[in-house]
This record gives sequence, C-alpha cells and structure tokens, in this order.
Amino acid sequence: MQEPRQPDTLVAELSELNSLLDKHRQMQAKHPSDALLALSLKQYESRRTQLLKELHLSLSLFFTEHMSS
Repeated sequence: MQEPRQPDTLVAELSELNSLLDKHRQMQAKHPSDALLALSLKQYESRRTQLLKELHLSLSLFFTEHMSS
C-alpha cells in the first residue's frame, strides 16, 4: 500500500476541489437537465470523499509518528 501524502498537500487539493464543487453546484442549479454536468459533479464529490479518507489516514499517521518521538 502506498503511503498517504502530507496533510498540507491534501488540504490544498481539498480546498481547490471545494471551489470546483461550489462552481459546479451553481452551474447545475442554472442547468438542472445537463446530464454531463451532473455526472462531473458526482465525480468531484467522489474524489472529495477519497481525499477526506486519505487526509484522515495521513493525519493519523502524522500524529502517531510525532507523538511517539
């Protein structure tokens, strides 16, 4: 298994992704029948879930390493 990335890297990526999600939600409100827009929104939400899981693991490892030092 590959080690998770550093927490600050993940937080930065999540921040960018949250901005994209906000824009997509606004666009979807204006164009509710756009199927491709709905699909891309689901993909962004899925990516966000994956990043949150990776961040949780990364923080757990980070604190475990630093608390044992």
